[in-house]
Amino acid sequence: MLVRELMTVPAHSVRTGSTLELAIQLLARAKLSALPVVDADHRVVGIVSEADILRLHLTPDPRAHLRPMEIEAGPWPQLVDEVMTPDPVTVLETSDVAELGQLLADTGWKSVPVTRDRVLVGMVSRSDILRSMTTSDSVIRRHLTREFAALGRARWSVSVAEGEVTVSGTRGGREARLAQVMASAVAGVRRVVVTGGVVGDQDPSSGQPGGAGA
Repeated sequence: MLVRELMTVPAHSVRTGSTLELAIQLLARAKLSALPVVDADHRVVGIVSEADILRLHLTPDPRAHLRPMEIEAGPWPQLVDEVMTPDPVTVLETSDVAELGQLLADTGWKSVPVTRDRVLVGMVSRSDILRSMTTSDSVIRRHLTREFAALGRARWSVSVAEGEVTVSGTRGGREARLAQVMASAVAGVRRVVVTGGVVGDQDPSSGQPGGAGA
């Protein structure tokens, strides 16, 4: 699955020079974990996250402390530029969701901006990936049946059970590989089984083992 197939579009963002208060309001109102900061050409130049906000010097509440304490409120940043992480990691629309999921797991990040030629085109989060894994069997089956028919392979039969797809009716290794690739790319698919032609089978229309022509 590719990032463009599950990213959130359009993505919320703020311009450089925007107030930090605006960024906080957007993060809270839209329930975002991070907010890209863009320049006049909508290119991503930074990112401000919930963690960045929480790291600010917040004024302690004296009611939470047994002993009286001296409160010194530090200066509060005024602009997002003062708080953002510059030149953040971004991903392309054509990036593999499997690799992105591993990146988010390894880093602990909740979301990353999606760009095209450095221009912000979307946002993708861990929750987006999780939602893609819960696609119902009936939706997967309808989608694949439609895609196979559009390819001229309406004879391929599709069944889905708990995210496991079984495709039957393929002829030869090339068709089997095609069915495998197409089914594996669908959101929510956990495993693909192709019965009939398998990789290495002789393709009946080409006369070659697994060759072109199907």
